[in-house]
Amino acid sequence: MSVSVKDLHVQLGSNHVLKGMDFDIKSGQRVALVGPNGCGKSTLLRTLCTILKPSQGEVRLEGELIQSYSRRERARKIGLLSQSDVIPMMTTVRDHVSIGRHPHRSYFRDRSSNDAAFIDAAIEVCEISHLADRPVERLSGGERQRVRLATLLAQSPDLLLLDEPLTGLDLEHQYALLHLLEDLSQKEGRTLMVVLHDLSLAMRFFDRLLVIHEGKLVADGLPADVMTSELLSEVFNIQADIGHEPATGQPVIICHRQG
Repeated sequence: MSVSVKDLHVQLGSNHVLKGMDFDIKSGQRVALVGPNGCGKSTLLRTLCTILKPSQGEVRLEGELIQSYSRRERARKIGLLSQSDVIPMMTTVRDHVSIGRHPHRSYFRDRSSNDAAFIDAAIEVCEISHLADRPVERLSGGERQRVRLATLLAQSPDLLLLDEPLTGLDLEHQYALLHLLEDLSQKEGRTLMVVLHDLSLAMRFFDRLLVIHEGKLVADGLPADVMTSELLSEVFNIQADIGHEPATGQPVIICHRQG
């Protein structure tokens, strides 16, 4: 699913959070949103899925204004993993993951065999099959994060918006998720916009970076072109160089001791 953002401004109270953003994303791209805390990354995702209303500008999906889609159509096309997602404690893992299928059901139809297939596949790919019948209240924080991810995957949206999805995950499951996101874009053509704080992972696993600073888009392009020592100093206030792992050649950020 293609996304087009033109002259996007978002104001929350007296705070002008997003200031004139312009970018176009092609279907199937993996885009990492990076920037300091409070720069507007989460606000951008919440605006793209219409939780927040822009004060100026427009968002288009597949060339159509996002407001032209019904709420149910948007729920089928766009999936958001938010930092503030709350999982009801008095439910099982499988029941919670099944919530992801709600946009695809009619008001008078129960869960179908097709729904069950999506639910089972999401549970399996997030490696929580052994937890499927366990009450959510008995899960660790990392396990609950994987349940949230499975719920999003069961929804099967064309555009996935993930706000810090690595939160709470150990290293094994962080890398498993990032490889899964690669597969979703490369094999299934899903479009991904993901907020990350680990800049080295953003450079390694994503084919495009959007760098946001003080509500403005200050850099946009290939990771190798965007991530420079100058940008790290100006945007993230750190002194660092871009190096490469000897074994793989993958880019890494090498920070210098401050002071």
